[in-house]
Amino acid sequence: MFAKKVLATIFAVLILFKLVALLLVNPNKWLNFSGLLLAHHVILTYVYLALIVITGYYIFSSLNLIDIALVMFFTSMLTGLSLIPYSTPLFKFGEAMATIGLSKAWLAMAIWGALAVAVLARVFSKLR
Repeated sequence: MFAKKVLATIFAVLILFKLVALLLVNPNKWLNFSGLLLAHHVILTYVYLALIVITGYYIFSSLNLIDIALVMFFTSMLTGLSLIPYSTPLFKFGEAMATIGLSKAWLAMAIWGALAVAVLARVFSKLR
């Protein structure tokens, strides 16, 4: 339980830090910081994968898959709501991604696909 509280605290602090940085401080400084992180995309990918494994361990060991899917659905809707005001540039970005191809996002797409198949299997399985 302690580890879950630590992870939840890290999440809350990072969200509040980001909101304060974007709203009260110069947003360009936040973008510059983000650019520095994204310049090292290979390292950043490994950091994200490690965090997925760590948080996934605690999430999947304490919640059932249906509950996890509902939280992910809620988070996806919140993310979508945040992005609606930027629909025009995001649409152009989507077109660029389609032109380049989605091969760069294969790992994330594989994880999303595996989760979707696992949820459907759990929902429609006779053993619940």
